Amino acid sequence: MRIILALAMVFITLSALAAQDLKLSGRVVDKTSNSPIPGVTVFIPELNRGAVTDLDGTFTITSLPQKNLTVQVSFVGYGTIVKRIEAKANMDEIVIQLEEDIANMDEVVISGAYVMSKESSPISIEKVGRADILKAPAPSLMTALTRTPGVSEISLGPGISKPVIRGLSFSRVLSVYQGGRFENQQWGADHGLGLSETGIGNVEMIKGPASLIYGSGAMAGVVNLIEEKDAALGDVEGDVNLRAYSNSLGLRSDLGVKGATTNGFVWSARGAVESHADYLDGDGRAIGNTRFNTQNFKTGVGLQKKWGDTRLRYTYLKQKLGIMEPDILDELVTTRGDRKSQVPYQDVTDHFFNSETNVFLGEDKLKATFGYHMNFREEVESGPDVVDLGLKINNFLYDIKYFKSINPHLEAIVGVQGFYFKNINYANAQEFLIPDATKDDRSLYGLLNYNKDKWVIQGGLRYDYRKVVADASAQHFIDFGFILPGEPEDRRLTREFDGFTASGGATFRPNNHWRFRANVAQGFRAPDLAELFSNGVHPGTSRFERGNASFQREQNIQTDFGIRYAGKGFALSGEVFYNFIDNYIFFAPTGEMEGNLDIWEFEQADARLYGSELEFELNPTQAKWFGFTTSYSMVIGQRRDDWSYLPYIPAFRWIQSVDFRLQDMGAIKRPYISVLGSWIFDQNRAAPLEEATPGYYLLGMNVGGNIEIGKNTLDVYLSGTNLLNKTYLDHMSLFRPFGINQMGRNIALNVRIPF
Repeated sequence: MRIILALAMVFITLSALAAQDLKLSGRVVDKTSNSPIPGVTVFIPELNRGAVTDLDGTFTITSLPQKNLTVQVSFVGYGTIVKRIEAKANMDEIVIQLEEDIANMDEVVISGAYVMSKESSPISIEKVGRADILKAPAPSLMTALTRTPGVSEISLGPGISKPVIRGLSFSRVLSVYQGGRFENQQWGADHGLGLSETGIGNVEMIKGPASLIYGSGAMAGVVNLIEEKDAALGDVEGDVNLRAYSNSLGLRSDLGVKGATTNGFVWSARGAVESHADYLDGDGRAIGNTRFNTQNFKTGVGLQKKWGDTRLRYTYLKQKLGIMEPDILDELVTTRGDRKSQVPYQDVTDHFFNSETNVFLGEDKLKATFGYHMNFREEVESGPDVVDLGLKINNFLYDIKYFKSINPHLEAIVGVQGFYFKNINYANAQEFLIPDATKDDRSLYGLLNYNKDKWVIQGGLRYDYRKVVADASAQHFIDFGFILPGEPEDRRLTREFDGFTASGGATFRPNNHWRFRANVAQGFRAPDLAELFSNGVHPGTSRFERGNASFQREQNIQTDFGIRYAGKGFALSGEVFYNFIDNYIFFAPTGEMEGNLDIWEFEQADARLYGSELEFELNPTQAKWFGFTTSYSMVIGQRRDDWSYLPYIPAFRWIQSVDFRLQDMGAIKRPYISVLGSWIFDQNRAAPLEEATPGYYLLGMNVGGNIEIGKNTLDVYLSGTNLLNKTYLDHMSLFRPFGINQMGRNIALNVRIPF
């Protein structure tokens, strides 16, 4: 490690001395009329910096490294261009021609380790932008992402929601925040994503094993929350976001400001508060104690220089999440609009410190990411002054990788990655579900990327080692009677997991119409602490849970194949996948009781999941005011020993969107209307001891536009979900076994005021 840090300092010094004052300047014009287009965003994702064209369509981005860069050029109503630019001295002004096209199919993604076009990536990556979240917001960020084909959620009310990617969830989906893995006890059924939309520019979701890049926990995929763009050099900008929800009487306020000096110093600060009362189902029944409150603050500083860039960030997130208890549901209902926390509830606090540094060495690059995360989780059931279950995480993480340009078309990445995770129980807690424990992860990986003409080919190899030490020797464990499996004399257990993973894939784009993508990837996941060692009452789920310390690590291999055809004004795409999993761990009721609680145990068996996603987009060239999108997604999960179905697999789903882009109406610019439909089919492939769930149809609508008031332009978004006030059960809801319906009609109003 010392050698790597020493080399990094040498590289920084040499780069700073050798760098030239390079800049990228140019002009963006309409391809048909050749007239300039003002307001176009020219962005370099690799540097997180860019510019907006002025009234003459011109732009300038300064202090660039001397290397090839990927540039994304985008503007509403025009097709996005992803262009590779060679940054060099005495660069001539470039001219970029945009063509009118409502369907922006292509854009840059960064989650696949390489910065590249989404359509060129052999890995299936979906991107949800900030504007998409504002147009159709939800109390939980994860809920706002579920209109993506192949992505759904497991929920415990509107405030607690965790990702499901192609049927896999819990510790199999890795959350990445500010470039580092985000650990927040995601094994718990009542533990949500744990992150909010505050300060997020967009969200990228990898659908399929990403263990090669991100390690254990990414065998199903990744949800990568990417920070908003830095301010342009010399600018200070900010915005206020105000939002209200009708169903839960929810209120959200978000204020942010950021700036950048001409010498490359960048800074930002953003804060948000949100509160919700209990929600109403389609019958108008209040679902007691589904209220929640959150506070979020984040800030950061950094430098943008010719040698590269560096950033330091801090995030604070506080959540108080009500826990619905079916036995006393009506007793938990108080006055309408009451949003004060009442027992039982979760009190979750996160502190996340992060640094990201990029050093450019000619065409090569060194990237170093470090993070320190503290997570405090308290589950309060007996009374407001008593912690029934208290857990604290300290997690130090690192990821250091070197990008080596072998030739103009071949690039290699080698890196080391890992984390040291420590879980500590509150000594004064009333109950203990898992022991104190440490996890020491160490990894070494290498990847190759070939990109030339019509082909992109990627592949790599990774080795991982994990050591888990469980410790129940503290006096509070002894007094409570907590027992580790096998009852070791020193009340400690050690498990070690290691192995190799590999993946390879290719994208072939013979012309502007066709895209073929195939990928074969291995993933893995070491069992989490709950699966190995849990032995006690979990207040958040009102059940007794048992693990198994003899579990082996999960290992999967998934094959993906996708085709896309894009014509003039329309596009049709399809993806199929087959996921073969050894040692799949799942949670199931035993039918036994511990006191008055059901006993649930983790089990392990070989499994398979397979399915497909189809999508059709229509944007007629002769009717640019109209657009239509529809998608169909399905997944089936089974055990391989008896072909019985796996629990908590989402139902087949058909989603539709009809969009109308209207002409400007006075001060209202770019108004739009979108009608949304979601057909959720019967989920009759129930696991043993799991009940089938009938299907349902949900109707939604989004209306909005930009309103000019003086020199300011306000973004106004009005959205409605479940407009028919349907009463229904969601198969993926943890409320479903108790017959608790989902949220009824909900109207959300969001106003964004830039300044």
